[in-house]
Amino acid sequence: MPVDIPARIWLERFALLVPGPAATRWLLIADLVCLVALGLAVRARRIAVPVAVGAGLLGLNVLAMLLNDFFLGLALFHLVVGATALLFCRPRWLGGATLALAIALGVLT
Repeated sequence: MPVDIPARIWLERFALLVPGPAATRWLLIADLVCLVALGLAVRARRIAVPVAVGAGLLGLNVLAMLLNDFFLGLALFHLVVGATALLFCRPRWLGGATLALAIALGVLT
């Protein structure tokens, strides 16, 4: 018989990356700013901004379902949005700042 290990013990290894609740609120605002900036980089801005925000929220839900933990999916979402903004957004500092903020707040909180 196999050893009875809790199904979610692997999550403890990633606890360093998951920011606290207060930091998560600020990171979600930074993510929203990045998504709006990504939408503004497209020619059809009236359509692109709501599509970018909607795609971001859909991506957050998909990540949370794939990882079976919302907060781990949220931590990964912060990193993905920051990296995407760093690669595709015109003010590259915005994505870099979001990435640095997500990593720093994940480690510090």
